[in-house]
Amino acid sequence: RHISASARQAAARTLRSRSEVIAPPGKLGIILANRTDSRGTVVSGVRTSSVLADRVSPGDRIVEIDGEDVAGMNVREITTIMARKAEFERVLVIMSAMSAHC
Repeated sequence: RHISASARQAAARTLRSRSEVIAPPGKLGIILANRTDSRGTVVSGVRTSSVLADRVSPGDRIVEIDGEDVAGMNVREITTIMARKAEFERVLVIMSAMSAHC
């Protein structure tokens, strides 16, 4: 059976949860990578020493920083924004893949 692209996208959206994460000033210890399936950036790694280690996981997407939509930005663009705001607390909106056993 053929599933339309819009149906697949709707299904993909329902399998992700949106959360707000308060990031303290300074380096966050997360590693970003450009997405290969579309525009945007994905968390590819989280250092064990990261202040966000318990709230951000590989595969998560940063979609907003302090209310600014960054969903379609690449790693360089997001890193520039994060560095510019590094002295301040930042509010990140994260789209997380939900576990199948939830």
